[in-house]
Amino acid sequence: MKHFLLAVLATFSLTAQAQKETQTLVYSWTAADTAANFYRALAEESNKLQNKYNFVFDTKPGAGGTVAASYVLNTPNTIWVNSSAAFIRPNLFPNESHNMADFRSLMPMCVAPFVISSIKYKTWKEVPRDARLSIGISGLGATTHLVAIQVAKNYPNMQIVPFKSTSEALLSTLSGNTDFAVGFLGDSEQYAKNATSPKQVHWLGITGREVIKGVHPLIHQGFSKDLADMSTPQQIFIARKVPEEKFREIRKIFVEAARSKAVRDANAADNCVPNNQIPDAEIDNWYNSQLVLWRRLTKDVKLDK
Repeated sequence: MKHFLLAVLATFSLTAQAQKETQTLVYSWTAADTAANFYRALAEESNKLQNKYNFVFDTKPGAGGTVAASYVLNTPNTIWVNSSAAFIRPNLFPNESHNMADFRSLMPMCVAPFVISSIKYKTWKEVPRDARLSIGISGLGATTHLVAIQVAKNYPNMQIVPFKSTSEALLSTLSGNTDFAVGFLGDSEQYAKNATSPKQVHWLGITGREVIKGVHPLIHQGFSKDLADMSTPQQIFIARKVPEEKFREIRKIFVEAARSKAVRDANAADNCVPNNQIPDAEIDNWYNSQLVLWRRLTKDVKLDK
């Protein structure tokens, strides 16, 4: 009888799971990024809160988020996860990118500064202005690209090298293939000062206006003032064609899940300041403000075709 009851319970559990509607969070970069943990934690916590949806995490890296955006537009029950790159790439590559008019903000997640890392140089005073230099980014048309463009203005011989993610750009720098990487503190912290790794990363400066972990803002070190506004908001988008009722239902789940300790700890691990509790009535205004901000920051950017 005991084995029979266990079999019945197992069958019931599998049936209940099959009846759930799977919603896939499609991350625009690679799974190794520290930021990917935000959305793994969010999916897990969201699944604990309700029995209607089964949220899962997946990745579709490439083209500054356009690969993931196109997949979401053409695949039912998917949700797009990106950063400010979502707004930037269409401005820089209008004929080769997604259209932000096809999406709306489901929930901002948090805002994180970018850090410039190097194993070759400890400070900008050591960096030669007349030598060939290279800086890795997470893809053309991404926020890291904008940051690198501003940094390269002070170093005319600096070449910008695109990768699929900030973690890949960092690995290139760790291997000595590139001189610098634009990435997140969470990605490189294990290699930073006082770390046990034999390849010690040096942090030369961050975006934004605040000193974080002893790293000073780039705007205080002779770089463009635009870098004050180039910390990146991590965010979640949903296709506009999704019915309003489902949009509100999923958004309510995510907002509640984002209050959990697991999600807050994941944000903190990457020094990402949460902004996921924006009221429902303000979410569209926030989205529109992001369109305006990143349009301004890309207005004068000239790319070599």
